[in-house]
Amino acid sequence: MDGSDTRTDVGAMHPIECTYLSMVTWAQRRPRRRGIAATLPTVLITTSLGVFLAQLDTSVVNLALKHIGAELGSSVAQLQWVLDGYNLAYAAFLLTGGTLGDIFGRRRLFMVGVALFTAGSLICGIAPDNATLIVGRALTGLGAAFEMPTSLAILSAAYPDAAQRARAIGVWASCNGLAWVVGPSLGGVLVGHVGWRSIFLLAVPIGLLASVLCLGGVPKSTRQNGRSLDAWGQILAVSMLGTLSVAFIEGPHWGWSNPATIGYLAAAACSFACFVIAEKRSEHPLLPLTIFRSSAFSAASIAAVGMTFGMYAMLFLMPRSLCRLLDLLVRGVCAVRSPRPRCGSRVPSVARNLQDGLPHLGLLCSFA
Repeated sequence: MDGSDTRTDVGAMHPIECTYLSMVTWAQRRPRRRGIAATLPTVLITTSLGVFLAQLDTSVVNLALKHIGAELGSSVAQLQWVLDGYNLAYAAFLLTGGTLGDIFGRRRLFMVGVALFTAGSLICGIAPDNATLIVGRALTGLGAAFEMPTSLAILSAAYPDAAQRARAIGVWASCNGLAWVVGPSLGGVLVGHVGWRSIFLLAVPIGLLASVLCLGGVPKSTRQNGRSLDAWGQILAVSMLGTLSVAFIEGPHWGWSNPATIGYLAAAACSFACFVIAEKRSEHPLLPLTIFRSSAFSAASIAAVGMTFGMYAMLFLMPRSLCRLLDLLVRGVCAVRSPRPRCGSRVPSVARNLQDGLPHLGLLCSFA
């Protein structure tokens, strides 16, 4: 007999008693299994919200650059930092986010990432100047770097069945694509009717919802022993990406032969060389260089780099070119339709608008 007045000496039991005991045991375990199954949709929704937030912020901000520049008096370089502040922090800390999740717990780091993302979005939404806006964007990028790898790890651990896990990851990945589809349309409506600050403030309630769902429905993950943080690799990665970004963003303004531009490019090259050396010597490297021995992986990585460069260049230039081109076309049509005493007086205005719009039209055709 145990504490629940149920006999445990199975060997001396009658077969009917054994059947009864197995039924009792099954009934006692059933609510627990049902509870685990009930948390799976919550886990999927929570992690999908995390990836949707991260990608929505990337796809929607480009539409607001013209309005941000008009209100805050931003230069082209400052607008580039508004975009690249997020991308730089995201790229620099993405690998570290996965390691920190293994060390401190994936759910905990996911919630930290959501909190950072929400706080950064709030800062961007109330930013009074360009510097504050760029800091807020970097904070959201850091939060996204913690969200993305931990959300996928949480999802994989929550679905032990391979078929269910594949379907769940498919839903998770589709939210990534959904953000790129919904972002431009939703961003255009918000920027046009509410204002550019609304695209950042929209992320605040979504982040709070993800935090509440994570607390209530995502189980705690166990820490993995034996993992350690590659501090030197992380420092050198941030140094390399940061100096390279400064050189490419400020280079056109400073001049490519300017000592400052050359110095930043040289610092990026030195940081890259030191990073490679540090990763070869580290027992737990941030980026294991042995993976590049695979020709298929190396080729895919080169293709991904090229695609990403082209995609983000398009995301920055296309909205500005479209706005400029449409504005010039509207002004040209207005010049043609406006009443003038002589037809010849309209020609200079139309020609000037057409001349200004041709480079933007060529740029859009090159994207197509």
